[in-house]
Formats: sequence, C-alpha cells, structure tokens
Amino acid sequence: MKLRRWFSRKNWEGDMSEELRDHIERQTVANIAAGMAPGEARRHAKAQFGAVEGVKEDCREQRRSFLLESFWADVRFGFRMLSKKPGSSAMAILTLALAIGASTAVFSVVNAVLLKPLPYPHSERIVFPWRTVPPGFNLGYDEIPWGRFEFLFYAHESSTFQSMGAFLADSFNLTGTGEPARIDGLRASAGFFPSLGVPPSLGRTFTPEEDHLGRNQEVVLSHKLWRERFAADPGVLGRVLELNGQPYTVIGVMPEGFAFPRAAEMPGGFTFAKEVELWVPLALVPGPVIPAESSELAVVGRMQPGITREQCQAEMNLLGKRLEQQFPNSSGWFHARITPMSRQVAGDTGRPLLLLLGAVGVVLLIACSNVASLLLARSLRRRREFTLRAALGAAQGRLVRQLLTESVLLASVGGLVGLLLANAGIYFVKIFGPPDIPRLHEVGLDLRVLAFTVSVSLLTGILFGLAPAFGPVRGSLVESLKEGGQRTGEGPAGSQTRGAFLVTQVALALVLVVATGLVTQTLFRLLKVDPGFRAEHVLTFELSLPASKYPDVDHIVALYHGALQRLQVLPGVESAGIVEIVPMSGATESTALRIPGRPAAADEKPPYSNYTIASPGYFAAVGTPLLRGRDFLETDTSTSEPVTIINSSMAKKYWPNEDPLGKQVGPKSLKYPAATIVGIVADTKRLSLREQPPPEMYVLYTQKVWPSMLTMDVVLRTNVDPASLASSAREAIRSLDAGLPLAKVQTLRSVVDDSMTQQRFSALLLGSFGVLALLLASIGMYGVISYSVAQRTQEIGIRMVLGAQRRSVFQMILGQGARLGGLGIAIGLVAALAVTRLLAGFLYGVRATDPLTFAGVSLLLLAVTLLACYIPARRAMRVEPMNAIRYE
Repeated sequence: MKLRRWFSRKNWEGDMSEELRDHIERQTVANIAAGMAPGEARRHAKAQFGAVEGVKEDCREQRRSFLLESFWADVRFGFRMLSKKPGSSAMAILTLALAIGASTAVFSVVNAVLLKPLPYPHSERIVFPWRTVPPGFNLGYDEIPWGRFEFLFYAHESSTFQSMGAFLADSFNLTGTGEPARIDGLRASAGFFPSLGVPPSLGRTFTPEEDHLGRNQEVVLSHKLWRERFAADPGVLGRVLELNGQPYTVIGVMPEGFAFPRAAEMPGGFTFAKEVELWVPLALVPGPVIPAESSELAVVGRMQPGITREQCQAEMNLLGKRLEQQFPNSSGWFHARITPMSRQVAGDTGRPLLLLLGAVGVVLLIACSNVASLLLARSLRRRREFTLRAALGAAQGRLVRQLLTESVLLASVGGLVGLLLANAGIYFVKIFGPPDIPRLHEVGLDLRVLAFTVSVSLLTGILFGLAPAFGPVRGSLVESLKEGGQRTGEGPAGSQTRGAFLVTQVALALVLVVATGLVTQTLFRLLKVDPGFRAEHVLTFELSLPASKYPDVDHIVALYHGALQRLQVLPGVESAGIVEIVPMSGATESTALRIPGRPAAADEKPPYSNYTIASPGYFAAVGTPLLRGRDFLETDTSTSEPVTIINSSMAKKYWPNEDPLGKQVGPKSLKYPAATIVGIVADTKRLSLREQPPPEMYVLYTQKVWPSMLTMDVVLRTNVDPASLASSAREAIRSLDAGLPLAKVQTLRSVVDDSMTQQRFSALLLGSFGVLALLLASIGMYGVISYSVAQRTQEIGIRMVLGAQRRSVFQMILGQGARLGGLGIAIGLVAALAVTRLLAGFLYGVRATDPLTFAGVSLLLLAVTLLACYIPARRAMRVEPMNAIRYE
C-alpha cells in the first residue's frame, strides 16, 4: 500500500495538501488562543507559513520521481508551446535541420577519412619510409621512389622494423579466360603482406622463398576480381592464369575491401591504380648497384612492438648517412621521411576537410544565433507569464529549465530532420564526390556520427536557449512592467540582445563568404591556367606489352610504329603519338643529367630534370606548341644521331644566357649517350594545374632510351568526338596483337577535369555553405527589423502625428538595419583578416587578404542587409497614425 501511495502522484499531492492545511489550521488555532480574532488569526497563519504554492514546489522537488515527472511535464508543455506557433517553429526546425544536417554530412566524411580506425591490425605500427627530394630540386613532388639496392640495404640493416616490403605498380593482360582484359596489379616483395598484417580470406600469400626469380609465378587475387571474373569459386586456388603471356598459379584471395594501395592514398609522383586487383611477387635480385638502374619502389614497414616513429626515423637517418658515405656523388638522395599509415591514407585531404568542417561550424553558429533571436522574441512576449509564475512561487531555476527544455526539444526535432538531410547529403557525396578522397566508400551514418549529431543537437539547443532562458525570467515584476509598459513587448535589454545576435550573424556570414570568394577565385584562376597543351578533341589510352612477347627494344618499337601507322589513317584522326605518361596523369620519370662541356663545381648540385619518352607527332597530338627548333622526325632512328627536345624551364635553368639548340644533354649514366637539343617546347603541367613545371627533356622512343617502354600511352587528336574513335582504335590494335587490350581509355579533357574534382567539389560545398550563411543572416536581419517595427508601432504613430514624414520613417528603419549590419561587417572584416590567413595554402593566384574580395563581400552583405530591411521599412512607412496610437 505504501509503495502504491509513493508512486501515485495524485494521492501524494492530496496528502501534501492535507498536511499543509493541517499546519495552517494548527497555527490558526494557536493565534486564536493568543487572543486574535478568527479571520485575523488565519491571515497571520498564512503569512507566517509563506506562499503555499512555493512550499508545494519545494516538497515536490524532494520526491525521488520529481525530476522525471517534471521533465515529462516540461516536454509536454514545450510541445504545446511549439504547436501554438507552427509557422515560426517550422522555420526554426528547418534552419536547425539544414545546419545540423550539413554538419553531420561533413563530419561523416571527416570521420571516415581521419577518425575511423584503419582496417589493419595495429595500424599505428605501420609506416612508410618515403625517399625525399633534396632541398633546391623541383621535380614537381616531394616523395620519390627507392631503388632496388637501397631497399635491400634498409631491409637488411634496419632493426626497428619487424617487417619491410617493397612494391611497385604494374598492369597485366589477363588472357585465356574469355575476353582479354587489362588488370591493375602490384608487384610486391615477401614482406609486403606481413607489414600490413591482413591475412587472406582464402588460401595464403607468397613466402620469402617464392619471392625469387624463377619461383615467382604465384598470384594473389582481390576479392572483387575473384567475384567478378571467377564467380567467387573457391576452387580457383591452384588454377593457372595467363598474365602477360606467363603462367601464374592462384594461391590466395584477399578479404573483401582490401585493395591496397589505392592511388588516392599514395603520393602523386607514383602511378598506382585506383584499386589493385591482384598481387604477384616482386622478386628483387640481390647485388651491387647497377649503372642507370631505375628507382621505382615504394616501401611499407611494420615497426617492432614498443618502437616509436622517432626511433625509427633516427635509425633511417643513420642508415642514409652510411649510404651517402658509400656513394658521395649522390649525397642528399638517401634521406627517408617516416610517415604513419593514418597520415598517409588521409593524404592531402585532411586540411580541406577540416576547412569544410570549420565552414559548416560557422553555418551552425549562424543558425543558433538566428533561432536564439526568434526564441528570445517569443519568450519576451511571455514575460508576464514568467513573472506571474514567479510571484506564485515558481523558482527561477524551474523557469529556466522549462525554457531550456523547449529549446532542446526544438533542436532535437531539428536534429532528427537533419539526420535525414545528412543521409541524402552522404549519398550525394559518395555518388558525385571526388574519386581521390580516400576511404570515400566508408562514409556513412555509424555510431560515432550519430553520437556527433546527438551532441550537436543538445549543444545547439542549450546554446541558443541560454538567452531566452535567462533574459525574460530574471528581474522583478515591477521591472518587467516598467520595461514593457501595458504591453508585453520587449524593453531595451531585449532589443540589445537581439541586435547582438544579428551583428554576430552578419560577422560570421562575412567571414564565410570571404573564404568562399577566395576559394572560388582560386578555382576560376586554375581553370584559366595554360597547361601547355590543348585538351579538347584528344583521346588517350594505355598499352601494356607483355615482356614475354616483346622481349627487346626492337620488338617494342616495331609494335608502337605499326600502331601509329594504323591509328594515323583512321577517319577523324588528325595526328597520333605515343608518350610515356600523358600530362596530368599524376606521375613522371626524372633523372640526374650530364651536360657535356660543363663540369660541375665540387659544391654544386647536379642538374636534374623530368625525363619523358615520346614519338614524332606527339606534340601535335597533345597540342603542345613548339617554341623554337624542330619536332621529332621519322628519320630520327636508332642509327641516327640521338636528339632531344627540352621545355622552356629547362632552357632557362641550364642555358640562361645562351642558345640551347645544338647543345647536348643526357642521363647521368654513360650507358646512355648524350642527345643533341633540336627543339624547345612550352612547359607542360604534368601533376596539377598548380605546379611550377620543372625542367623536362623529351627523348625519341626509336633511339636508345631509358627506362623500359613496355607501358606507354597513346594520344590521338581528332576532328570528331574523341570517344567515338575508341572502338576503331581498339580494332586497329587488335589487327597487330589480338591479345593486347586497351586500358584507361579516356579523353584528355576528362583527365584534366579529374585532376580538379577535389578543388571543384570543395569550392561547391564551401560556396553552398556561404550562400546558406548569407540566407540565414538575411532572414535574421528581416526578423529583427520586422519585430522591432511591430514593437515600435505606437512610437511610429506618435512620430507621424507630431509631423514626421513617411520617408523619414522609412529612412529611420533602414538606418537601424544599416547600423547593425555595418557593425557586423566591421567586426567580420577584422575576423576575416585573421581567419583567411589559414587559407593561404589552398589559394592560387589570389592573396588571402585580397582587397577586392573583402570590399566586394562587404558591399554584398550591406546590400543584403538593406534588402532584408526594405519590407519592414515599407510596412513601417504605411502605418496609420491613429490606429497605431490605439494599437496594443
């Protein structure tokens, strides 16, 4: 029975009321006994006891279930209050939903790229010792490949690594299983898979014994290739595949999702595929350095347990110094930079993502300020309600809790709607987002993202609920009546608070729109950059020749020569050429140079340049202008004098005050003869439109060149739609080699556009946030001025009765808005000067403090402010004086 009475609020309330009445009755009896009249005795008893409702409230707070009961009461009352103003409530929910939804969508990307644990056991121990370019050399990138000798030296001498693996990109022609296909793969040493720590889902990976020439005919398949090409048949183990004309035995299948390394996770100077589909042994041959041996290895290692990155870096520095002592002519080229796996996978996307997260955070603050201003106006209209409830005994904390509950309730509904918008935004990002964002496929609404949304919703609810909660409930009834008069309007304090919110919105909007303007200018300037070639009407594709079928240079040259002859006569083809790597594809070859007749000083850095193999007709096909001299000719053969064409940067760097034509230059190794410079072409952007093109020399594919030409790109300039020639080009190649597939068939314009996807996408998102911030600020301005006009209706009427012209009323309202907007612009300019300095690394061709951008955005904000004030000002101008005086 006692438990039922304890949990029965109705019975408990009855008992409490009965007890309070008993206290008053006993005090009344005592007063009568003291000689008071009955009526006076009761009045004195009630006065001595105090406010009955206040005492009841104190008693209720002592109940164990009071907090839960009061919370649900506040929630029900909050829903009733929100439903009384459905229009303004819907506007507030939509405002919060847009801001919270955008924040959640951006955070989901940040979570996938920067926060989510990597799918590798103990990934904190996985590092990449990248070889770095010595200071003073411009190769267009900072990380360069290691050579065979250096990797074997580090793998043998290092004690801080538990395992170390080398790997390089390769492609394979898969034949004998249906239609010939080009498969992107990887050649990896035996330490590759142990360094990553991911076991195969089927079979095994290759052993150290299999990582040797003659025993390296094993292949590990990706889960995707196993599923799509072999129908997920477990019996694929032991099956022999023909790759590049050689037999390889399938020994394992990796787990679903494993496709390391992806191009988006690797430095731009390497040619890794977007997704690797198979792995074969690298089979490096131990031995001394071979003259002119190519360096093309990336390295991954797993540190020993308990070893720090600092210890690993220190050891690599010592080993690098030992190599410099052994090869003094290559001093500076053996420095390794240890990069942790998490940072490597995030790549260059970390800073842009944090920039977008900061931008959407600004939008969220503007939304909070906007909704806080709306709720403050609503709560000021309820001032009499709060003062009356306080007079009846309600504690100030109880009233504050009620208003905070209403604001958190509003934010929670906005958060739920925001989750729906965020889910749609995530779908948009995964479909239309840049393909070079790492781990984009992992973006989604997981528990961390949901926790973020809940936290943001609660925080914003509390944040924008503070001013409405503490503003109207403080102070006495007399003060409230003095400030509001006979009406329930706002006084000076409320007006100042709403004005402060508006100034904050304008200032934040200006900072975000200035950042948007700078990033947008960067995008347009990049799009106007001359890349050194004409990308329109150009088709490109890649040919990868199997070494077993094309064992020497003569066979390789014969295939490419025959291919060019057939491609040049195709209808719609204006010119055709081959090149080692097409521009903007994200990789180059580079080499140390020797310049005959120019001995280098002892302390002088050796000359260096990019090194590109090309054919006659390549420059015409790609649209690179010839500045001086001549192009490659068909008469330039392996038996004629070696010739080369250099770019403008190389001419200026190594022959600044003389004519380079007729001079000689070549790779540092004497194995390859120096070539005579016969032409100078325009600089070509090879890695990105931002780069400053380094020196570059082009050599003819028919002459003795370095390195291998087994993989080359074909370039066709057309006078028709380039994509329409893909099938004709495929048939032309098949007429030479039926088992040779075309890979990476695309237009050169699409290559350039793909290099700009991240920049374009960032500008689009930042621009969207800027427009949203501008819209919210204008809505806030409109709301503040409209509310002010409504509150000042009597004042405006009196002014008109006393002779004020309608035009002066119009100017007064516009002036009020202009003053608030001007103050926000002034504060925003100061903040923008500080914030935009953080954007310097993202900008191109525009300064972070560009005066035109700052001035233009300021004028735009001022125009938006005046436009938002125009309708309220027109409404104030049309006020009828007599009606306004009677208005209440």
